[in-house]
Amino acid sequence: MQRVRDAFQSHGMSTHNAEIIAHYLVLAETDGQLGHGLSRVKSYLAQIKSGKVNIRASISSEFQGKGWLALDADYGFSFPALDHAYLQAMPLVRENGSLLVTINKSHHAGVLAHHVERYAEQGVVALMFSNTPAAMAPWGGSTPIFGTNPIAFSCPRDTGSPFVIDLSLAKVARGKVMRAKTEGKKIPDDWAVDPDGIATTDPEQALKGAMLPMGGAKGAALALMVELITAGLAGAHYGFQASSFLDTKSSEPNVAQTLILIAPPAERIAHFETLFSAILAQPDTRLPGINRLKKRADVAKNGLKILLDDYTYILSQA
Repeated sequence: MQRVRDAFQSHGMSTHNAEIIAHYLVLAETDGQLGHGLSRVKSYLAQIKSGKVNIRASISSEFQGKGWLALDADYGFSFPALDHAYLQAMPLVRENGSLLVTINKSHHAGVLAHHVERYAEQGVVALMFSNTPAAMAPWGGSTPIFGTNPIAFSCPRDTGSPFVIDLSLAKVARGKVMRAKTEGKKIPDDWAVDPDGIATTDPEQALKGAMLPMGGAKGAALALMVELITAGLAGAHYGFQASSFLDTKSSEPNVAQTLILIAPPAERIAHFETLFSAILAQPDTRLPGINRLKKRADVAKNGLKILLDDYTYILSQA
């Protein structure tokens, strides 16, 4: 992580923010989410150099009514703003029982599971949404309007790690298509369409075209909901208005994140286990997120293996 932090510091970022960003990129790599991991360092640094991302962002917040905390990320990276939100939100949700948090003028939020998991480790149920630059067409259309718009949920458990769900509303996360392009691999023909609306196995054509929604029309409807609950509430750009997280073209993405936080009493947390036990009583079942925990355990035991190209680039920038 130190080398990743150093790469950001060498581009003028504060030690504090560089450490936060490095932490989340390395954690994504650890969990096997390579599309949100160290492969992002190159595009992040390029956007710092071009001025597309404000590395001297001044994060601010205000209340929109008693139960709504609205943050302004000032066109910086999302991770410092999400960290700021956590530190400000935790005492409020404990005091009041629930809280709505929105963040505007934001950027790529990485693996949403990591943010909700942090709250659940402190006994708080967290539901998070993020809109992203347009990559998915509305149902029946061919031009991208919505982002892949991930949703994540986490709740505390009586013992052990929190329960976590994290999913993209596209058939797969766009980061997987990006990784396939980087590695020169084809993709399944039901992931995306090319610019003409025809199914493709070419990741480059898929990135120029549109991702297909998870669950057909229902997935597209959920993507619309996420646009409204994030950008709509926060006053940020909708997916079709947001610039790419990956290049230096145009102005800041100005996307949004929204968190719904609930502090349940201990007896409700115990009640969660009733459902988990019923699921696990059936043979060949498991709870979502188990593979993530297995990957973390493997990295803790055997170390983190990263792609040589990513490692070489990070060293060259540190």
